[in-house]
Amino acid sequence: MNPMFAQRSSDQALLYRLAEIGTPSAYDKIHLAALMMRYREAGEFHDHVNLVVKSWNLTPRQLFVQTREIWANGFHPDSMSESGSSWDASSGE
Repeated sequence: MNPMFAQRSSDQALLYRLAEIGTPSAYDKIHLAALMMRYREAGEFHDHVNLVVKSWNLTPRQLFVQTREIWANGFHPDSMSESGSSWDASSGE
């Protein structure tokens, strides 16, 4: 499988999951901010990411400010109990 297709497919599944969340956790915000950075070029996926940001009653700027604070407070993907993050898909996160 083409690695770019695999990444896009994985990101699409993550975005669908994030779109269903009413109150995002720090972990969810980190994921969405990562998708915003990965797909910052205008396009359909970028538009879908922005819709999720808006559904959380945030602006992109607010999301980035909050995620910078999360990282500054010692967040590390390995410290979360969920698996399959966009940083490390290994189990045991």
